[in-house]
Amino acid sequence: MRHWMMLGWAAAGCGGDGRDEGSDGVAPAPLGPEAPPAEVLGIANLDDDDEDGTVDWEQAGVAGDNDLAAWAIPGDPAPDGASWVFALSGPGAEAVRVYGPDGALLLDAASPEATLPARADGLALGVEFGGFLTSGTLSLRRVEADGAETDAWSAALLSAPLVLNHHLQSADLVMAMESAGSGSRSNAAMIQDFRDALRERFIGYPLQSYGYDVWVQDEIEFGTLTAPGLFMDLVINSVRSEGSGLDPLPARAFAGPDFAVGTWGRGRVTSQDSFGNLEVSPPVAVGGVEYPLGRVYWGEWRGKGLTDDLADLLIAQKVQAPFVLDVSFLCVGHVDEVSTFVPDPTAPRGFRFYFSDALLGLALVDAQDPSLALTRYADGHGYATAGEMQDDAALRAYNEDIQANHLDPMLEVFRAELALTDDEIIRVPALYEESRWCGGDALALIPATVNMTVSPVDGTTHLFLPDPFFRTDVGDPSSDPVIAAMEDLFPADAELHWVDNWYLYHLAAGEVHCGSNTIRPPAASWETSARHLLGGAP
Repeated sequence: MRHWMMLGWAAAGCGGDGRDEGSDGVAPAPLGPEAPPAEVLGIANLDDDDEDGTVDWEQAGVAGDNDLAAWAIPGDPAPDGASWVFALSGPGAEAVRVYGPDGALLLDAASPEATLPARADGLALGVEFGGFLTSGTLSLRRVEADGAETDAWSAALLSAPLVLNHHLQSADLVMAMESAGSGSRSNAAMIQDFRDALRERFIGYPLQSYGYDVWVQDEIEFGTLTAPGLFMDLVINSVRSEGSGLDPLPARAFAGPDFAVGTWGRGRVTSQDSFGNLEVSPPVAVGGVEYPLGRVYWGEWRGKGLTDDLADLLIAQKVQAPFVLDVSFLCVGHVDEVSTFVPDPTAPRGFRFYFSDALLGLALVDAQDPSLALTRYADGHGYATAGEMQDDAALRAYNEDIQANHLDPMLEVFRAELALTDDEIIRVPALYEESRWCGGDALALIPATVNMTVSPVDGTTHLFLPDPFFRTDVGDPSSDPVIAAMEDLFPADAELHWVDNWYLYHLAAGEVHCGSNTIRPPAASWETSARHLLGGAP
C-alpha cells in the first residue's frame, strides 16, 4: 500500500503578461512572433502507466500521453549560436519535473537549471507534477554567443486540486459486491435490480474474494484530476480495512493508466473513516461565493472525524471548502444515513436535498391500521404489527428527542453551509431505534430512504432505494404505505427502484448506498469555474 504525501503549494508570482522583468526592470521583447503561455496547468502523475505497481511520479521518466502538461517555446528566427537557459524555481519545485523535446529529463529539484541551443523551429517541453495544487515557476532566458542575456519569459506552474464527485454528475459505472450465498446471505435481488436498470454501467465484484465485506461505499471514494487536455480518475482507499477485506479492491480493479489509487491516514481507525461519512453537495453559492464543484462534508462522532491526514488533504484542495456535521447520535455515524442530494431539473439550482425527519416517520406509523402485520419487522426488530410501534412510548420519546436535539440542528448547519431554501429541502419520513449493541445510539428502524444510490444515466435519474417492507405481503410493494407516501417526494422524471437490501444490509446497520459506489465523469473544470476559490494561486 502506497501512502502519498500532500505536497504544499504557494503562489508563483508573474507580471501582467506572464514574463519576468529583466535586470534593468524592463520587460523584455518576445523572442518570436508570439510568447509562450504564461501559465502551465497540469495534473499530478500518480497513476501507473507501465502497470508495475509503482506510482509513475516515483519513477522519473514514466509518463503516458495524459500525464504531462506542455509548454511550447516558439521558434527563434535567428539562433546565431545563442542558447536558451531554463530554470525551475519556487516552493513547490521539489514536486515538479520538466522534460525536453526528446523526452529526457531537463529540470528537477536536484538540477534546477539547464541549457539548450536556440532553435529556429522552437520546442515543446513537458511538465510533470508530483502532487495536488503544486506550484512553481519555469523561466527561460536567451543567452547570446557572446554571453549577453537579452530576453526572458516565465510561466507559472500549477497542478490540479483533487475534486470529489457529487450526485448531479452522471454515473459512468455503478458497483456492488455480489454475494454467492443464498437466503439471508444473498443480495441477488439487489444486484439484479442494478443490472436490469443500468446494464453495462453496472459491475458486481465477488464478495467471497474480498473478505465478505459488502460495504464498498465505505471503502472507496472516487474523484478526478483535470487540466486542459488532461484527465485522471483517482480513488481514495480508506484505512478502515487496511490489510483485509476490501482493501485490495482499488489496486486490483482500478490502478493503472489514467487511474490513480491512494490512501491517506494512520493510527486508530474509527467508523468515521468510512466513506459513507464523506459526501459532496452539488454546486452551490453561499454568501456570494460560488462553489461550482460543490462542497465536501463529513460527520464527527463525539469529536472523531476523518483521519487527520485525509481531512487536511481535503481542506487543502480549497475548491470544495469542506464543512463538518455532528453525527454523534448515530450508531454507525455516517452522514449518508440522514442526507442525500437528488438531481431535479425543476429545482432552481437543479437539485433537491433529502433529509430524514423522525416526526414524519412517527406520523406515518400512526396513520396505519394498528392491526397491520409487519412480516419482516417481527423477527428483525421485534414489532409484529404497526400497533406495537404506535404503542411504544419509549420509541416515540426517543425519536422526538432525536428530531429536536440532533436532526433539527444538523439541518440548520446544512442550511447555513449550502444556503438551502425551504423549497430545496425535502423531509423524508424516518424512524430510529436504540441499538442493542451500540450503547443506545440510533439505527434505522424503517430502512433509511435517504441512504439511496443516485445514478443519472443517459438523461434518466435512477434512484435505488431500500425497500421499507412496511407491509404484510413482502412480495407486493404496491401494498406498502411507506412506499406510497414517499413516491411523490421524488422528481417526476426519476425512475425509482425499491431494492430488497433487508437482510445483508439493513439488519447489518446499512442500506443501498452503503453497499454500492459510483465512478462519475467531471462535471466542471476547476481552472475556469472554481479558480476564485484558490486565493493566491497563479
